[in-house]
Amino acid sequence: MTCYLPGLLLVALLFVSGGHSLNCYTCSTNTNNTVCNAGGPTTCPFTSQDTCATILINQGSSYVITKQCLTKAACDAAKLLDGTTAGVTLSTTCCQSDGCNVNAAPRPVGAAHVTLALLGVAISVVVSRALV
Repeated sequence: MTCYLPGLLLVALLFVSGGHSLNCYTCSTNTNNTVCNAGGPTTCPFTSQDTCATILINQGSSYVITKQCLTKAACDAAKLLDGTTAGVTLSTTCCQSDGCNVNAAPRPVGAAHVTLALLGVAISVVVSRALV
């Protein structure tokens, strides 16, 4: 029986996944989902980043989109900030398959306000620092 053990181990190793890096669409404080997706999905830099996130900051018909790779825990934490304050709505979506955040933001309706863009940068910094 022991002579079959190395062969069985080799067959078992063929069926074990060797770790896969997720591919997500990424952009920072963009006002156009089509432009945000133009470069195609990119490979997440860390295998621990198992979630594609889209953070949408909306005020009226204007919005700012940030798409990035996160861990599921970080994306879930970002979702806790979702809501509306002073007419500005923050909405986070999380998904876990290659390219799944391609359509997680609406098509552009109008240009984003400068304050909305700055708020998008601030949210990106907060989420990025939460990952460190």
